[in-house]
Amino acid sequence: MSKQIIQADFNGQAMHFTADAWFNATVAAEKYGKVPNEWLRLPDTERYLAALARKYGKIPYFKTKRGQTGGTWLHPKLAVRFAQWLNDDFAIWCDEQIDGLMRGHAGVDDWHTARIEAASRFRGVCDMLNLSRQADGKTTARHHYSNEALLINEVLTGQRSALDRNSLSKTDLRLLELLEAQDMVLLGRGMAYDERKQALHTFAQEQRQRLAANDASGRLTA
Repeated sequence: MSKQIIQADFNGQAMHFTADAWFNATVAAEKYGKVPNEWLRLPDTERYLAALARKYGKIPYFKTKRGQTGGTWLHPKLAVRFAQWLNDDFAIWCDEQIDGLMRGHAGVDDWHTARIEAASRFRGVCDMLNLSRQADGKTTARHHYSNEALLINEVLTGQRSALDRNSLSKTDLRLLELLEAQDMVLLGRGMAYDERKQALHTFAQEQRQRLAANDASGRLTA
């Protein structure tokens, strides 16, 4: 089971997959008020696991992990069958995600692309911060970059703390990318820190509304 975690949005909730198509059943089951062990104990499930073992051998078909991405993870050959137990619409969506991963797509629902773009955009923020300070005859130290990252994190999450970007949904990553772009614009205008903070909060509120109204099947545009 790959350690790389990929997220995909299903009706506003982040679902977790690995790059080799394992699926976090605990996260999905919580959405429907269930737990994976209920499904694993069903006679039909036990018979299906036995059939898989006869066909493919006695390999692990489910694993339990601890930590931030903890829970019961299911082998891709179980994911859709489990999803059908939860909800038919969710099962169809899950089948599409598994199919995309098994075909070797870069990520589910473009999450991987959004993650790369957000990281790339922040490098631009750092460059703009450095250039704007140079124009004012100031040097830029490491803590200046850290403060800029914390500012953007605070606007995005309400918490002035380090942010695990791998835990963000595609929509949040897109909003993060937009905030970083807007911060570059404000830095270029020479706005002071407090002014930029207020302007970014207003910008974030506007963009959340636009992203929420956007067609989920297309690119999340500003």
